[in-house]
Amino acid sequence: MTEPVKELPPYRAVLVVDMENYSGHTAAQQREFTEIIPDLLERAFERAGRPDVWEERRFPDSTGDGYAVGFRPESLPLLIGPFLDALQGELAYYDRILRSGDRKSRLRLRAAITVGPLHESDSPRLGDGCGDSRVAAHRLVDAAEVRRLLELSDPDITFLAAIISDRVHEDVVLGGYATKAPSDYVRASVSVKQFRGDAHLHVPKPSGDLLSRGFTEEQEARETEEKDEMRFHGVQNTVSGTVSGGVVQAGSIGSLSQDRHDHSSRISVRGDSNTVAGRDIRGGRP
Repeated sequence: MTEPVKELPPYRAVLVVDMENYSGHTAAQQREFTEIIPDLLERAFERAGRPDVWEERRFPDSTGDGYAVGFRPESLPLLIGPFLDALQGELAYYDRILRSGDRKSRLRLRAAITVGPLHESDSPRLGDGCGDSRVAAHRLVDAAEVRRLLELSDPDITFLAAIISDRVHEDVVLGGYATKAPSDYVRASVSVKQFRGDAHLHVPKPSGDLLSRGFTEEQEARETEEKDEMRFHGVQNTVSGTVSGGVVQAGSIGSLSQDRHDHSSRISVRGDSNTVAGRDIRGGRP
């Protein structure tokens, strides 16, 4: 007898947002933030000109310090582009309201967007929204790489940092459906609990040290290496004559000396903890 074939659940886009430093606020403030986050998401869709997408949301779920919700996969180009820009704008507007009261109170969000098959029923059930892509979204929003984006940026300017799954990036960005260019997203290798994989970082309005240090530690290290290369670029040491031993080029020269007991005319040059040895030594720029 042939075993029945299980149908694949419908594909859904998943949006998960999480608040920075939720526990650093009072219980009364936490309750206000829990209530305002879905309102800000709704307003962001209105600002982006697509309130209908919010009206069609699936399995909405408050996580206390954040919110998780599903959408039709066709809405992904909106989610990773105009919606993120609009949410940054809504958070900036709300921050001005908070500024008029308690300056220590802040609402900054991290957002993760994934896509994949998720269980869904005709009538709301506890299992709705379950699936690997939902788990991945919660892992990504908690990744150190996206947390770093807010830590390095100016809290009075940057209110949102986003991370999208590699699948979303491939299907939407590389597929040519995004409103932003591929260069607007920075690839990062993410490791959170059991999740391992590539993802892509995006900040609608970067600021502060984020601009000078880059979105990832790898990017920061690469830029530092490039600056070091530019610093020593163009330095050339020329060695001629009868040379014995090893020759090492030094970026800068600390001292030049000749052993008075050595009658071979060999000269020793020291610089950057390296030694250049030879009979006739000339230094200069090409």
